Amino acid sequence: MNTRLKNVGHDFKRLFVEWGEYYSIPRKWQLKQWLILTEFLLLIFIAAYFDESIRYYFLTIHGPIEDKIAGFVHIFGTGKVTLYLFLIIYIAGVLTNWEKVRAGGLMIAQSFLYSGLITIALKSLVGRWRPNQWHGHLTFSPLITGPNAYLSFPSGDAAVAFALAIVMAGFFKNWLWKFVWILIAVLTCLSRIYYNAHWFSDILFSSVNATVAGVWLVRRYHAKYSADTVER
Repeated sequence: MNTRLKNVGHDFKRLFVEWGEYYSIPRKWQLKQWLILTEFLLLIFIAAYFDESIRYYFLTIHGPIEDKIAGFVHIFGTGKVTLYLFLIIYIAGVLTNWEKVRAGGLMIAQSFLYSGLITIALKSLVGRWRPNQWHGHLTFSPLITGPNAYLSFPSGDAAVAFALAIVMAGFFKNWLWKFVWILIAVLTCLSRIYYNAHWFSDILFSSVNATVAGVWLVRRYHAKYSADTVER
């Protein structure tokens, strides 16, 4: 029991240590990395040009099948699936004293938190109005904490879905396993436009943001446990 508690304490400490490592990465960037970030932000601005057109297209394709698909994948953006998988995998690792499984569960929580902090900060900083407010895609109320109608950019659901998908996809080399998780994440993102809750540029930013965090964590995981049987 003492060993298990000590492992949990170690993991809790690791959660915040690696959090600091992740957010300090830009300090090591050179010109190439800053140019990539600039190009990405430019891509978001270009994507915003198509926000209205994409939104109106999705408003025209509503139907019973589309409703069922959007309703099913929506849960992956709420954080419930992330929480359940984290608890199941992490607790299993704790009970079996299997460090690699424990680390896998912890990675699910890390991807959620690391991408989530950026999402929350930008929502309040940008204060973009949601499409269901019918004020256009270039309406902003910066430096605001609510109401939710003014917190469109970036999409929290998209960040949650992609953070989970990238980590889960990284557990196994099986291409079908990877494809299913990425497909679920993509459909979750599209469902946010379908429900008229987000603009296309909202979900694009969040998808990349969460993917970067997820890939960083997965690479660290496999660098440490490269000889493990988790990815076969």
